[in-house]
Amino acid sequence: MLGVLMFLVGAILNWAYNVIHLVFLVGVWPLILLYPIIIFLLTLEYPQRLFLFIHKFNFPFFADFDQPEVFGFSPGRCRNFKIKTPDNVSLGMWHILPSVLYRQITDAQERHRKVPHGSLVTKGIQRRALIERPVFLYFHGNAGNRAAPTRIATYRNVSERLNCNVVAVDYRGFGDSEGSPTEADLAIDARAAYNWIVDQGVPHTNIVLLGHSLGTGVAARLARDLGKDGIFPRGLVLQAPYMSIPEAAFEYRAFQVVNLFYPLSFFPKIEEYLKNCILDRFNTRSHIPHLNIPVLMIHGAKDREIPVKNSQQLYATAFAAHLGPTKLSSAPEISLTGEEAFRDFVDKTEEVGGGFELEGRRYVSERNKSVRVADGEVVGPPKAMFVELTHAHHNSVQAHDLTYDSIEDFLEIPDQASVTGTGMLQFANRVS
Repeated sequence: MLGVLMFLVGAILNWAYNVIHLVFLVGVWPLILLYPIIIFLLTLEYPQRLFLFIHKFNFPFFADFDQPEVFGFSPGRCRNFKIKTPDNVSLGMWHILPSVLYRQITDAQERHRKVPHGSLVTKGIQRRALIERPVFLYFHGNAGNRAAPTRIATYRNVSERLNCNVVAVDYRGFGDSEGSPTEADLAIDARAAYNWIVDQGVPHTNIVLLGHSLGTGVAARLARDLGKDGIFPRGLVLQAPYMSIPEAAFEYRAFQVVNLFYPLSFFPKIEEYLKNCILDRFNTRSHIPHLNIPVLMIHGAKDREIPVKNSQQLYATAFAAHLGPTKLSSAPEISLTGEEAFRDFVDKTEEVGGGFELEGRRYVSERNKSVRVADGEVVGPPKAMFVELTHAHHNSVQAHDLTYDSIEDFLEIPDQASVTGTGMLQFANRVS
């Protein structure tokens, strides 16, 4: 009996060995051999930008941007149009009307018995809406286009919960926009989209820059560039931001699981060399201390793609700048010191008793009002808020109630439209 048992154990072990050997032979060894080749390719310009800007994955595929109704918008509520950048690249854009103003128009249309539904939403109405309500200029992440479902959900939240306009732009190479993306070219695209809004008669103080994921770097750079020209929008909202692309790339988890660069953490010199090879850096951390507009950072505690420590570091940087120009280096390096060091550093800025504790934590820091700001001075934004959402992931950060409650409170978004449907109709008749 013992001999039979030993035979069975030996057979099972032999089978297990053969299976493991086959897995290594077919799956693991090719990956080990290919890994250095993949890493080398990512030091080259074209493969590197394909990895960063996943614009070839143009989801939703075959999108008909001229028919926003396909994506659930009511007729006339979302307008598709294109603009030209200074270097003559065509960019695809959407303008989504505030929900209250849209309902005013459609209600007036029903009273006047005009058909079809939404037919009275003219260019005059759209222009008036831009002037009457704040405008959120939205910069999306590194894959897909402006019609992606999570982005449409964001447009709806802004236009319905905040009753504001949304202008969404596809960077060059994304959606139906021409060209190929680089950091410098995305900066041109962002400024062109901003200038289009201003050309419609919108004051700078009614424009909010809103970025998610990769788009936070685009929005932060635009805010810095505008500030250099003495232009100050209403505020900057960063959803799931990162410190910089070199830092984010080496902790990014594709599909929230795979960290391609993890093995390199055992070879610090190679890791540092590869970081220096990254062409498009989007260094948000370097912009924050120089911004002269309110900055709101919102991040999910369960974000596995871009960990929450990125927003913690950005907020700590803003808070350190508020302590004084010489205190910037006092912000802890959270990647090294850990989350508790962040909590200790910003402890006195945490809001409590607001009724939102089950949803997340909020921190607010304000620059001393006596500080006079000269161009390029490191004093931090006039006020900064960090919202850490307890239950949010990378994309769901755009769907939480506390996200929009915080935006409304922090940027003091007015809660009502100031014109009636009849007034809008009369205006449309005059200018369209």
